[in-house]
Amino acid sequence: MAAAFTRALNDWVVKEWLDRDPRLRASIVVPLQNTEYAVDEVERCAKDRRFVQILVLAMQETPLGRRHLWPIYAAAERHGLPLGIHAGSTYRHSITSLGWPSYYIEDYASHTQAFQSQVASLVCEGVLSKYPGLKVVLLESGVTWLPGFLWRFAKFWRGVRSEVPWVDRSPAEIVRDHFRLTIQPFDAPADPDQVERAIDHLRSDAILLYASDFPHWQFDGDETVPAGIPAGLRRKILVENPLATYDRLKNL
Repeated sequence: MAAAFTRALNDWVVKEWLDRDPRLRASIVVPLQNTEYAVDEVERCAKDRRFVQILVLAMQETPLGRRHLWPIYAAAERHGLPLGIHAGSTYRHSITSLGWPSYYIEDYASHTQAFQSQVASLVCEGVLSKYPGLKVVLLESGVTWLPGFLWRFAKFWRGVRSEVPWVDRSPAEIVRDHFRLTIQPFDAPADPDQVERAIDHLRSDAILLYASDFPHWQFDGDETVPAGIPAGLRRKILVENPLATYDRLKNL
């Protein structure tokens, strides 16, 4: 059923969106319930170069680094398709690590935990060692949680690195090389000085990508980038970083 739904959705996107406006690009939605079917859908849709990434949810039935999903990443690398991980859940497990919450605000605020877990899974399971050409884009994940998480991730890795010998360099370096984050919603104070400080803690000018999040109700408004983004970083976020991340955009 999931395979039928995703196939129909991808075909609908082509007919109702891509064929109607040559400026548009899309993501391949795949049925992660079955790896074979997911790879088949990637292979089917990748022939249309208007599809520029594979799209999955942050909260799956299993962590995304697990080996049974690796054929999907092999297909992604082969076709030059980043793996886009978007906020959302299959709701097969509790949203939080403590059980089911009562209110939407708890659900929404807990998504950061899921993104952190998926980053750790993809790094620690060895996905990025096996597929060094794979790029991962965290969509609607927020931004400011990453520096603190990377500090803790790298610190613990130094103590237990013998457990994961294939992680042969700091997880912080791996994340900065392979992962990208969208700037909407931008979870930082309105003070431009504090925004600039938060950006500096990322330790990379290549990690952020433009996104508007329109028409979601919580999108941050009409400004192209948040106040406080350094002027020298604006073009990288708007143009250079997306082109470096999405190989298929270079042929526009």
